[in-house]
Amino acid sequence: MKLADVLKGIDCNITAGSLDIDIAGIASDSRKVDRGYLFVALPGRNSDGHDYAEEAVALGAAAVAIMRKGHEVFRCGAPGQATVIETRNTKNILSLLANNFYGHPYRDTNLIGVTGTNGKTSVATMLSSVLSALGRKTGLISTIGTVFEGEELDVNRTTPTTPEAIELGEILDIMRRKGAKDVVMEVSSMGLKMKRVSAMEYAVGVFTNISPEHMDDHGTMEDYGDSKKMLFPLSRSVVVNADDPFATEMLSAAIGKKAIRFAILDVSADLTAENLLFSNDKVIFDLVLRDGRSGAEEYRRELSLDIPGQFAVYNILAVTGICLQLGIDIDEVANVIAGGQINLEVPGRYEIVMSGDGVTAIVDYAHTAGALENLLRTVRQNSSYGKIISVFGCGGDRDPSKRAPMGEISGGIADVTFITSDNPRSEEPEAIISMIEKGIKKTGGKYRVEPDRKKAITKAIAAARPGDVVVIAGKGHEPYQILKNRTIEFDDKKTVSEIFEGRKE
Repeated sequence: MKLADVLKGIDCNITAGSLDIDIAGIASDSRKVDRGYLFVALPGRNSDGHDYAEEAVALGAAAVAIMRKGHEVFRCGAPGQATVIETRNTKNILSLLANNFYGHPYRDTNLIGVTGTNGKTSVATMLSSVLSALGRKTGLISTIGTVFEGEELDVNRTTPTTPEAIELGEILDIMRRKGAKDVVMEVSSMGLKMKRVSAMEYAVGVFTNISPEHMDDHGTMEDYGDSKKMLFPLSRSVVVNADDPFATEMLSAAIGKKAIRFAILDVSADLTAENLLFSNDKVIFDLVLRDGRSGAEEYRRELSLDIPGQFAVYNILAVTGICLQLGIDIDEVANVIAGGQINLEVPGRYEIVMSGDGVTAIVDYAHTAGALENLLRTVRQNSSYGKIISVFGCGGDRDPSKRAPMGEISGGIADVTFITSDNPRSEEPEAIISMIEKGIKKTGGKYRVEPDRKKAITKAIAAARPGDVVVIAGKGHEPYQILKNRTIEFDDKKTVSEIFEGRKE
């Protein structure tokens, strides 16, 4: 592709070289540059891409995009060796560069973006399963993987939730070439704030909920919320959790767009769940649609989900709302859900492991105060359980403001809490634990401290009696633990299964 085409729609100046050159690829990491590439120099938290521009040219870059002030530190070698593009902010143009290069692949699919503090992965994964069951070729870009038609794609991703702009362009191009009709992706607040998806257009934008998270990146809840709102101007239609206090703010960013509001508490919502009945292994409810799409004044259908808890109902409401926005008949969606044609289990999300002697363990990714509270209250709703034993920690080098609140939540709901390590990273585990303790001490709740996560899980299970439930929160699907000087293999579910197997011997 000619450089002129890659730069279409971008405000920039060419200070050296020509637009009439072929571009073979785009990279913002000099180590990924090959001959004929466009290298985009990005300012970063720990390093500046401008410092690597000369290296990129030496590796074969045919063109280099720099910030207008960046040319002061840029040296590209001999005149004419590379085309130099100056622009106001290279971060802001990266998404459009990638989309130009890959031919705007989202235009050939229904791109669905899911944002929110909690529930993104579950909603995206369940939606992918529903769409596939309806016979639609579907791609999934989520925290737990990059999947097309049930198969993991061999693609490079440097960020866990929303891929970087160049990576996302490549992934969407691959899925388009494979014939994807729908692509479902999680869209994080930082993915939005860092402009990774700024040149995308979503068929449906989805908001699940918001609670304090990523304050180390955003600083304030206002900035966090404003970042979430960036999804809706990029979306042709929207689906919103009307029960969340931030719903009105989100909808203010979607004026004039077709919106579906879903809720359990707000009876004025378009899509609601009524007559909820909970048990240890399922929830039964009436799915109700009141916007006339079913051809009747009201559509009502009893559904049963093999996942207990109110959060599962919210997830299915979101999934149903998205399908409606895609033009799928609600009865088709309900038939798929009711017929057991989809897998509602999401790795690391409310995964239940049973021992042979009546002890239940639940492994969940809950790593925010809101998610931990929802998780523990869901378990508490299941009245046949005995004691609730909670095991959790908080990640190091991440938002410390959530540590005490999470301790307070566990202390106030669980019967016993084992405070342990999550991914401590460069922080001392004991320092993180002490901050959690400040919260739990406010409740007077019983707790024990065990920094070693495997030992904490082992001790928690040893303390459980038949009928008790051990809730292990924070890491969910992650098969590793990040320590100060190394990353080790560690899987909560696998650890629980091994401990249960040992109890049989």
